[in-house]
Amino acid sequence: MRLFKRGRVSVLYQGEKIPCAVRPLKGQWQAMRHGEYAQDTLRLLLPWKMKIRPGDRLEVEERPYRCLQVRCYPGHIQADVQRCSR
Repeated sequence: MRLFKRGRVSVLYQGEKIPCAVRPLKGQWQAMRHGEYAQDTLRLLLPWKMKIRPGDRLEVEERPYRCLQVRCYPGHIQADVQRCSR
């Protein structure tokens, strides 16, 4: 379960392809037990210079996502995104 959706992908944000890492969310197993759609939510590790805000739309592996939360760290930006309709 820890390796679910873990790896490197390209994100399409404002017409630009940006490399990022995908990490599993904490507590994902408990959320799935209770029927929540945790598989539709991803945590992305993005380059520190990227300007992303909650509510922004982006594409991960050609699927539309919406940014839910952003945290800034010294070496990267962490964004939680949720799958949405086009």
